[in-house]
Amino acid sequence: MTLELTSNPAHSGGLQVAAGAVESTLVVPPLWCPIEPRVHPAVDRIEERIRPWFAGFGLDRRSLMRGRAARAATWTCGVAPDGDEHRLQLFADWVCWAFVFDDHFTDCGPMMADPAAYNSMVCRMLAHLEHPEMAHLDGNRFSLALRDLSVRMRASAPASLVERWIADHYRWLLGSACSVSDRSAARTRSLDEHLIVGVLDRAEHITTLMIQFCEGTDLPPRESARPHVQAITGAAQVLHAGYNDVASYWHERHQHSLESNLVHILQREHRCSPQDAMAEAVAVLDGIMLLFVELRQQLARTAGPELRRYLDQLAHKIRGNSDFQRTAPRYTTALDIDSATVHQVPAAPGVPLYEYADKPSVVRRDPPAKAISWWWDLLDR
Repeated sequence: MTLELTSNPAHSGGLQVAAGAVESTLVVPPLWCPIEPRVHPAVDRIEERIRPWFAGFGLDRRSLMRGRAARAATWTCGVAPDGDEHRLQLFADWVCWAFVFDDHFTDCGPMMADPAAYNSMVCRMLAHLEHPEMAHLDGNRFSLALRDLSVRMRASAPASLVERWIADHYRWLLGSACSVSDRSAARTRSLDEHLIVGVLDRAEHITTLMIQFCEGTDLPPRESARPHVQAITGAAQVLHAGYNDVASYWHERHQHSLESNLVHILQREHRCSPQDAMAEAVAVLDGIMLLFVELRQQLARTAGPELRRYLDQLAHKIRGNSDFQRTAPRYTTALDIDSATVHQVPAAPGVPLYEYADKPSVVRRDPPAKAISWWWDLLDR
């Protein structure tokens, strides 16, 4: 199925999104993202090296084509523009693997609503991650790729960072297990739950750690434990996950996996149309971006070099991810790769999924949910 993007003159700055002839249209309003984009210059070289690596584990043809459509180096080089090329390659390989794993098991496929099967598979896979010396326990080819990533990570990073990297996989897959459980019960989580679980399910902790790994930094615990730093980190993670939800709405609707999508959750909570929910999602994200900008300015006034660099990394993660999401083939020109298109590599769309606004859609917004309301308490008044 192909997702066609056409300009809609009836909505200033908006884009009309049609998912094939059977879908209705949805306008994605412009998003406010006042962060300058940057991309690592080795993006094309890194992308070329992903393909032979990913093809070396005996994965099925559909997964290999999804890997090629993932454009993982584009995402990686946008969120870590100052990274070491060797480390960026490891990160990009992991991102490709994670994108395809997510499509193959969590949001699609026979395990997407089967917690018993999914949870036991994930536990075996985590065992391979934590103990790559272990004999292969099942026929899961994704475990072989993850085991290879674990070996490479151990050879490239200090043991303390590897331990955090492994622990963050447990966080990520706990979140994905929650999504599978919600789907099995046909349950849509609340907004408060989503702001907690969604960050886990989007592997936010892993990617924030890997950006620091690639760029050779490590924010000391004395800084990372500060409430203000935890708040701005949380805001960056919710923005990252939220932009993903906006961009992937039609993709997840096609996969019947909307239980963990911000737009769908707002539609259920507000009892409104998908279009009104999309507009509300953008307003929520613009309000959190306002908070991010204010907290960043507030922290920068007294920040040392380590914290300043970390704040820049959070900003690059937000903008690099947003630029990727608005043109990602897996969300736009191709909602799925099926048997009819398995030989075709979807191209990036000619028109982005959404545009950027010159100013936020809200002047100032109260916290959208109790789970994150404490972030606003930290703002200077």
